[in-house]
This record gives sequence, structure tokens and C-alpha cells, in this order.
Amino acid sequence: MKLSNLLLFLIVLGANTMLFAQKQIITITPKVNDDNSVDFYYEKTKPGSYSVDLEFSNVINCDINNYKTVIRGNSGTLQKLRPLDKTKGISYSFRYNWIMGDLEPKVDSLFRYTLPFKNRIKVKIYEAGSIGEKYYGQEKDLNWKSYVVKSQTPDTICSMRRGIVVDLVNEYDESSSLNPEFTSKRNLVKVEHKDGTFAIYKGLKKNAIFVKLGQEIYPKTELGIMEMYDKGNYRLDFSVNYLFDKDFKSNKNQTLKNYKSNYKYIKPYFVTEEGEIQIESKNDYTALFTDAIITREFSKSEKKKYAKDPKLFK
Repeated sequence: MKLSNLLLFLIVLGANTMLFAQKQIITITPKVNDDNSVDFYYEKTKPGSYSVDLEFSNVINCDINNYKTVIRGNSGTLQKLRPLDKTKGISYSFRYNWIMGDLEPKVDSLFRYTLPFKNRIKVKIYEAGSIGEKYYGQEKDLNWKSYVVKSQTPDTICSMRRGIVVDLVNEYDESSSLNPEFTSKRNLVKVEHKDGTFAIYKGLKKNAIFVKLGQEIYPKTELGIMEMYDKGNYRLDFSVNYLFDKDFKSNKNQTLKNYKSNYKYIKPYFVTEEGEIQIESKNDYTALFTDAIITREFSKSEKKKYAKDPKLFK
């Protein structure tokens, strides 16, 4: 039996392009049973939803097609092969590809996000250009939309929506990002929401990130402190996207020049003191948090708990 795993893909986070071979987050292992059937088990080392494409070839004694699914747990059963002739075993080869995100996200395009700053903080927001398009001649991501806030003070960054922390980078010193033109060496927090979208917060100070991988967070949860990006200035890049292209296995042949993201960006609506709006570049907006905003995605029991002790939902 020949087993082969294909685990290389490319990803873009926020305003900068990050091209790398991903660590082996998902492992798929077959187990032959006494009845000659074969169960495929998976293990996942990071939280969040991952789409998996399982491909079979050279199959003998089994009628099986390629299989795509979404896995969310840390481990479980992925697929079962059953022999056509139960007295004989199954021969096959397989390989698999995976990518973060849901194959069929139920994106709520009208959801009202909060700005990623403390209540009543006023900021000027700019639209960020696509670094991959500018520096590498890459095709622009679908509906590319990323925002930038620059500050002379290291403000606290807050969550824009309820979700789970599914990625976290906390390894770069501020000196790594003191190039105002371009750098990929930036700390970040990535949060998955229940509709399959992801919020990416890029530009957090090393060892000043307050959340952990796998943690459930809520609107107004403090994520960390802005990092210094240029001498005397601090910068946050933030965006919302979701998995759009289901043909993620094609990423294995991509280069910096022909790279194309599998993610589609959205232009969210935000609740601000200026109203419920979509951000226009170079305008000032003021963050607004209320109990109704914070509990918008809470169940009835959670709302009761929040009313008794809001600190339970920091």
C-alpha cells in the first residue's frame, strides 16, 4: 500500500503577503479492520475549521470517489472504504490537501462589526493596498479590502466580533517591522466567526498579546497592544475574509509571481458613533460598544449570565 501526503499550500493574511510551507497541522492515518474495510482517522493540532480534499488512485476492490469535507474537532473518523469482495483486502494509494476555512461558509454580509479599539476611541482609517499585487505582480485578491490605523500611541486592540482564536503569531520584535514600505514579520491574531469568516488583526507587540490559541472571545475582548511599525508610530492592519475557492489543491504549484489566494475579502458594516457604516478611506470613526452589541450573538442563557456578571465574557 502506497501512502502519500501532500501538505503544501500558500496563504495571504491581511495586508502583507505571507508565502510559506505550512506545518503539518492535519495528519490522516488509515486503519485496516478485520472485515477488510479501511477507516481513515484524522488528527488536527490547531483549532478552527479546515477543509480537506482526500484523493484516491490505483484502487482495487473498492468503489470510492475523491472526498471533500470540513473538519472542526481535534480528531475523529474521516472516511471509510468498504471492499466489493469482502473476502479480500483493498489496495489503493491516497494523498490529501487541506486549507483553513469552511468549504460552504454561511457568510452574513450584513453583520455589524465593531471597530477594533476601546469604546469611544476615535481613529482615522485608511484602506491598505495589496502588497502581493504591488511588489510581486500577483493577481489581486477577490474584493481585496484591508484597513490600516496608524497611531502615535500603542493603543489596545479589541475583538470586532465573537469567535475562536485559530491562529496566533507572537515571535517578532518591533525592530523587525521598522520598514514602512513592506515587511511580513508582524505578529497577528486570527479569529474564526460562526458564519465561516475570519478576522485578521496584524500588528501586535510581541509578548503583549492577551489571548491564547483556541480561546473563545467576544466583542470588546482585548487582544493585545499595537506594535511600533515606524519610528515613533504604531500600526494595525485588520480585515475580514473567508474561504472562497474550493480548488485549494492547485496551490501546490504556485510561486510568488503566480500566487492566487483562495480567500475572498468583504467590506464589512461597522457600528460606530457616526452610525452603522462601511468604512471610507481617510475618514475618522469612533468605536462604540454597548451591551446590545456585545451580546448580539449570545444565547438567552448567556445574556442572563452577562447581565449578572459581564466579566465572564471579557
